[in-house]
Amino acid sequence: METGDKLFNYIFNPRNVAIIGASPSDLATRAQIKTKIRERLYLVNPKYEEILGHKCYPRISDIKVEIDYVIISVPASLLPQVLEECICKKVKAAQIFTAGFSETGIPERAKQEEELKKMAAGKIRLIGPNCFGVYCPKSGLAIVPESPAEEGHIGVVAQSGSIAESFSFFARTKNLRFSKIISYGNAADLDGSDFLEFLADDTDTHIIAVYIEGTKNGSRLIKALSRAAGKKPVIAIKGGMTSQGMRAAASHTAALAGSPDIWRGIFTQCGVLQVDNFDEMSNTLMAFSTSPLPSGRSTALITNSGGFSVIQTDMCMKAGIKIPPFSRETTEALGKLVPQAGTGIHNPLDAWPIYYNVGPENNISDIIQTVASDRSIHTVVFQFDQFRYFRRILGKDVEVHMKRLLSLMIEGCVKARQKEGKPVMIVISLDPYLEDDEDRCYNLMLKNSFTAAGFPVYPALDAAIKAAANLCRYHENLRHEK
Repeated sequence: METGDKLFNYIFNPRNVAIIGASPSDLATRAQIKTKIRERLYLVNPKYEEILGHKCYPRISDIKVEIDYVIISVPASLLPQVLEECICKKVKAAQIFTAGFSETGIPERAKQEEELKKMAAGKIRLIGPNCFGVYCPKSGLAIVPESPAEEGHIGVVAQSGSIAESFSFFARTKNLRFSKIISYGNAADLDGSDFLEFLADDTDTHIIAVYIEGTKNGSRLIKALSRAAGKKPVIAIKGGMTSQGMRAAASHTAALAGSPDIWRGIFTQCGVLQVDNFDEMSNTLMAFSTSPLPSGRSTALITNSGGFSVIQTDMCMKAGIKIPPFSRETTEALGKLVPQAGTGIHNPLDAWPIYYNVGPENNISDIIQTVASDRSIHTVVFQFDQFRYFRRILGKDVEVHMKRLLSLMIEGCVKARQKEGKPVMIVISLDPYLEDDEDRCYNLMLKNSFTAAGFPVYPALDAAIKAAANLCRYHENLRHEK
C-alpha cells in the first residue's frame, strides 16, 4: 500500500483517473470532463457506452491502462463489489462520494463503513466516504464544473464537501486561487491530519485553510496543526462550537466534536488563526493572499462620509484595531491637499471633496500616499461609495470623470503599498437593494479594477476591518513565538 509523498503524488497528480458510476448528470463526470485531465479520464458505468462524447466502460477491469485514482459514486450497496474490483486493478487511491455510512448515526451503517476500511487496509487508500474529494488545478482534478483552471497558493483541508465546493465555486468572485482543496468526509482512512502534513511541505501551498468538525485522533491532529502553522499561515474554522452545532457535526461526518473551549485552546497552542465563519475565512484569505503583514494595529480610514466616522471608529475599536490621530506632519501635509470646507483633517479622513478633483495635483492619489507615509499608521483602509452622488452632479460627464478618478485611486494605493510596505484594504460598497444597473456596472468596474491591481476588495467596512485584525493577530503571534 502506498504511503507518504508517493501516495499523494498519485492522488494530486494521477497518471490516469476513473469515475465509477459516471453519468451525464454526475457532478464529478461533468467537472472532470471539462479540465485538462479529460485525456487521462476513464468513465465506468455498465448502463452507458458513451457519456458526453467519452467512451464508457462496463467495469474498471475493462480499462487497459493503469489507474492511480478513482472517484466512486455508486449506491452504498454496490461499494464492496466496486472496491474489490479497484483492489484487483491495483488502484492506488479511491475517493468515495457515496454517503449513508457512520454519519447517519445508525450502527449498521457505521459497521458497513468499518468493513470497507478493513477491506481496503494494506491494499488501497480511501478518501471519504461522504466527500467531494480533490481539487488540484495543476493536474486538472476538479470538484465542480465551475472550478477555476488557474493555479494559486492556498491549500484547503475541509471535512465538509460543501465547504470545499464553496471555495472552488466562489473562487472567481473572491479572486482566490488554490493549489489544492481536499474534502475528506467521514475519514474512514485518510483524514485531515494526513492532508495537513502534506500541505505543510507542499511548495505550491503558501497558506492553509482548515474546516474541522471533529477528529478521531486528537493528538495526531494537534501535531499536524502545529507543524503546518510553524511553516505557513493556517486559518481554521471549527464547525460545531455550540451544543446544537456539535450535534449537527456528529450527524454530518460522525466526528467527535469536543468542547469549544478545548478547540480554542488547541488552535492557540498550535499557532492557528481561528475565525468564526466562511465569510470571515474568505475575507481573511483575501488579505493574506495580497497584503504584507502590518507592523502594528494602527489603521487609517479614508472614507467619503464624515457622518459615519464615529460608528466606524467604534467598529474598529471593537475589532481591536486602533484609529489614532495623524501625526502633526501628516495633518499639515493633508491641510494643503484637502479643501477645508465640508471636511476636517482627522482619522477617519472624510475626503469627499477631493474626489471631484481629477487634475494632476492635489488629487486622491496624493491623499492616499500622504496618509500611508505616516509612521504611526500600519494599515490603510480605503472606502469608496460616491458613484451615485457623481451621477447627480456630473450627469453625462460621469463616465470620463470616473475612469480618471479610478486610475488615480489605484495609483495612490499601489504607491502606498509599494513604497511604504503597508497593507491597503479596499471597500467598495455593493448593495443590490440600492443599486440600479448603472450603479452596479460602475461598482463592479471599481471592484474588478482594484482586484486586478492585486488588492483585497470588500463589500462592507466591517469585513475589511476583521480581515485587517486577523493580519495583526497573526503577526503578533509570530513575534510572540520568536
